[in-house]
Amino acid sequence: MITVALQGIRGGVGTTSIVAGLALAAWRQGARVLAVDLCPDNQLALHFGRPWDEARGWGLLADPANGWRSAIHCWQPGLDLLAQGGVTGPLSIDWLSEVEGYDLVLLDLPAGTIAVKCTRLLTVVNADANAHTRLYRHRFVPQEQVVVTQFTSRRALQQDLLDLWDEGGIPLLAIRLHRDESMAEAMAAKLPVGDYAPDSLIAHELDALARWCLQHGRNISC
Repeated sequence: MITVALQGIRGGVGTTSIVAGLALAAWRQGARVLAVDLCPDNQLALHFGRPWDEARGWGLLADPANGWRSAIHCWQPGLDLLAQGGVTGPLSIDWLSEVEGYDLVLLDLPAGTIAVKCTRLLTVVNADANAHTRLYRHRFVPQEQVVVTQFTSRRALQQDLLDLWDEGGIPLLAIRLHRDESMAEAMAAKLPVGDYAPDSLIAHELDALARWCLQHGRNISC
């Protein structure tokens, strides 16, 4: 089983939207997928059409290690969602070691430091000065790579930053996610972007990222 954790270098970079789109893309490629929200904001469920005030999630369980399956929302056969439940405060995630029965588990991590066992860690950034400062203070772990999102080739600063990061040894993933209004529109429609706009640029890029996750997630761990 491959476990890919995604975490924004800061809040507001679109990590949750990427997790939702990536889950759908991997499922359409034949993988059995579980998307897990570890953020107290509890936003991931909204991308799968769930009510914002739904009182359901692993964080509401007395014993997630034994009861996590009871909190699953099956969006499609083979594509499942585990909401966080909107619980604030410290919660143990040791129960994740009990998850089984999937080819790919995607973890939506809150920004900041959180220790989680995974196959790959993808740190999501915008190519801007804020991310530039944070990246050079960031302590990378093995199997961590940086995914640039909301990229546009019309902005020279973004390309300059990518060149600078590459020269500085930042572990950049070759796949970039371009700025696409379909991503924002998909959240408003409460759908993963590949379902809302399957022919959009971002949907095709998430397809490529899903293939990368499934092909490069064997026999390694972070």
